[in-house]
Amino acid sequence: MTPEMFDSVEAYNAAHPASPFPAEHHRRSVLRGYRAAMRGVTDDVTGTGSGASLTVDFLPGGAPLPDEADRVGTVVASRWGEGPVFVLAENVSLRAAWQAVKEAWPTHLSGVRSALKELTGTDS
Repeated sequence: MTPEMFDSVEAYNAAHPASPFPAEHHRRSVLRGYRAAMRGVTDDVTGTGSGASLTVDFLPGGAPLPDEADRVGTVVASRWGEGPVFVLAENVSLRAAWQAVKEAWPTHLSGVRSALKELTGTDS
């Protein structure tokens, strides 16, 4: 199953106001997210055929730091904070999602989705 896609950050934010990307590009770029050692995650899932390098973000606010309270939110993949935005998981513990992705250390989007599978209860 292909993840839900939004053409832009603005379109994603309109549909997910409780888990928004920051509006300013510089604030998006400093979110604590997963970037596979700054190489990005290869898109092998969305059907765009691009093989694009993506980042995985944990919204709102990025993945919680160890001393921060956990939040429930949405896990997305994007082209480094720009559209399109692909929704990978909704209404999940951002700490648990971060841990699952970090422990799996995937280099492809299919691996990120596999790491999140237990949290989402889907086979996508």
